[in-house]
Amino acid sequence: MNDIRIIDTHCHLDFNELKTRLDEVIKDAKINNVTDMVTISTNLSRIDTIKEISEHYKEIFFTVGVHPNEAHKDKQYDDHHFIENYSKHEKCVGIGEGGLDYYYNMENMKLQKRSLEVQINVARSTNLPMIIHSREADDDMIEILEAEYKNGPFKAILHCFSSGEELAYCGLDLDFFISFSGILTFNSAKNIQKIAKNIPLSKILVETDSPYLAPSPVRGSVNEPKNCMHTAQFLSKLRNVNFLELSKILYDNSLTVYDKIKLWKDK
Repeated sequence: MNDIRIIDTHCHLDFNELKTRLDEVIKDAKINNVTDMVTISTNLSRIDTIKEISEHYKEIFFTVGVHPNEAHKDKQYDDHHFIENYSKHEKCVGIGEGGLDYYYNMENMKLQKRSLEVQINVARSTNLPMIIHSREADDDMIEILEAEYKNGPFKAILHCFSSGEELAYCGLDLDFFISFSGILTFNSAKNIQKIAKNIPLSKILVETDSPYLAPSPVRGSVNEPKNCMHTAQFLSKLRNVNFLELSKILYDNSLTVYDKIKLWKDK
């Protein structure tokens, strides 16, 4: 197992379920071959906390951005300069998570779209990957991504993928990566499993989205970066690929899209 290295490409280490015991969380992650973690920004009012976590732990990197469900709460939800300024930090490796989420309500669609477009513009100008959240919004998301890409290419991750095939293949057409969380291991996720089985291995990432969405067999517990191993092992069986080989592919993919992590490691 010593040759296996996994990067949790998306977690929320500033959330209450994890932030009070980060030493333990990181130790358990490393025991389970999860060597690095990207803690994701959801509201710019908490960006300093996220930045400080990354500065305290060499294994942790961060992003800067606004979650769609936070757009109406975040006074700086469309502040291009603020986001771009934080992106210059040596351990800031991505923009977001921004996107569209129509699951709970559709009252803030305009704010969500505006926030997403601003974050895409920052991702384009900085050449950092845009971390995209999409829930119950496939048609609008496809429209925005295709329109924005015509304005100029940008890198992106369709994170915690739980959408339909059309969005998956739109992302692949734009050379994006697709990241799978513990949802992939759920018995109810047959369509997501079908997508994960058929898309190019060179475009697949794994994540926890912790503290949420713990994979089988620990479903229902507080999720942690260590549980990336369960999702990766499930993916290995789903794709009928040797786990050591798959773990290397996932690790290399993670460093390809998050190339500032690779720069950090190459120091």
